[in-house]
Amino acid sequence: MKTVARSSLLALALVLSLCLSLSFASRDVEEVGWRRGEGRGEWGKGQSSSEGGRPYHFGEESFRDWARTRHGQFKVLERFDDELLRGSVGDYRVACLDAAPRAFLQPSHYDADEIFYVKEGEGVLVVLRKGKRESFCVKEGDVMVIPAGSIVYSANTHRSRWFRVVMLLNPVATPGRFEEFFPIGGQGLESFFSAFSDEVLQAAFNSRREELESIRGQSKGEIWQASEEQIRELSRSCSRGGRGGGGGSGSSKEEEIKPRSLPSQKPIYSNKHGRMHIITGDECSHLRDLEMEVGIANITRGSMMAPRYSTRATKIAVVVEGNGYFEMACPHKTDSSGRSERREHSEHGREEEGEQGQKKSRGYRQVRVQIKEGSVIVLPAGHPATFVAGNEGNLAVICFGVGSSNDEEVFLTGGNSLLKQLDAPAKTLVFGEQGREAADRVIGAQTESVFLAGPQQQQRGGGGVSDM
Repeated sequence: MKTVARSSLLALALVLSLCLSLSFASRDVEEVGWRRGEGRGEWGKGQSSSEGGRPYHFGEESFRDWARTRHGQFKVLERFDDELLRGSVGDYRVACLDAAPRAFLQPSHYDADEIFYVKEGEGVLVVLRKGKRESFCVKEGDVMVIPAGSIVYSANTHRSRWFRVVMLLNPVATPGRFEEFFPIGGQGLESFFSAFSDEVLQAAFNSRREELESIRGQSKGEIWQASEEQIRELSRSCSRGGRGGGGGSGSSKEEEIKPRSLPSQKPIYSNKHGRMHIITGDECSHLRDLEMEVGIANITRGSMMAPRYSTRATKIAVVVEGNGYFEMACPHKTDSSGRSERREHSEHGREEEGEQGQKKSRGYRQVRVQIKEGSVIVLPAGHPATFVAGNEGNLAVICFGVGSSNDEEVFLTGGNSLLKQLDAPAKTLVFGEQGREAADRVIGAQTESVFLAGPQQQQRGGGGVSDM
């Protein structure tokens, strides 16, 4: 009996090591929690709030105001400028828009593609491109792509609810940097036409100099409040498929832009512990052109997502509801003294050796971070990771998959675990003859797939609670 018990324990340890790659002699754990400071909340690990989870986690303090008025704000996350992320997502920027009831956003265009998700509320979005105007009604759960250079203006059409949007921007002029261009000026705004000489503008508009004053605009800023009547007029021609006019040739199906509802998509995974919806390039040609996909994981309170990784895509995840934590395994090296550092390779492809000629062992750092609404997490391709929902409510995470062409999601535990495909000879080699049967039991013990009972639910007997 003692031999069987020892074999079972050995097999369990080996399986956990193979699945999560976290059980090593020297494990460096980085953990950050939500703690209360004097009069405000702070993200911090001990006394160093800026270091927690970096470079994979970003809290509210990492956003900077791009535009702010009493009727709303547009804020942008700092660049993904760490060397570990620069090559995969360094060119992209995350931004959030919060617009008060009846707020109007001044017409402008970005030198960046916009991929946005409506987190809350409803609005009207007008897009000027390809010689025509299209007016869209957008609502909570919608995903839409706006090609770079499109002139856009929008408004919150609700009388009492805020309109909140999370977006990913893909700059096309300067990597990692984008600019906003206003054709019409106003209070605190300068039209880009002001940069042109009078003679050029008079010739271009075929108008006298004094007449050009009319295009300066009378707006009250980038975000200001319109009247109910003005909002009704803006909304009159909007539709889910886009409606408008102004000339120009019609767009083909391949060029068509329109909002697509994520919750209306058939879930690719669903059980009592959660569900996942995804819009890929197959449904949206603009996403295909950008090699991107957009998905949302809604995890029931107390539940978790099975440890998984993407084979090619780097996921930029934004928490849009709830709280919880995530864990991820990150490669690093440890030397004989227990010090850890990022794993590197020499020019000849062999692992570096220490100062004394010692070979440095493989190891993994566990990144564990408490997350809440507004948190941004970057999940690099190949890095095993999991999300766990808190016990107070569901956890909803919107994911922008960058480089998703030919990507595959690999789950490491559960009914669809790829480890179940290990053949008998391989299992004998890695687990040993005595440990193979115990390993099979461990690998096959979890019958749920993708969304599982969380750690506390397992401790209480694995009962899941769903109020989704």
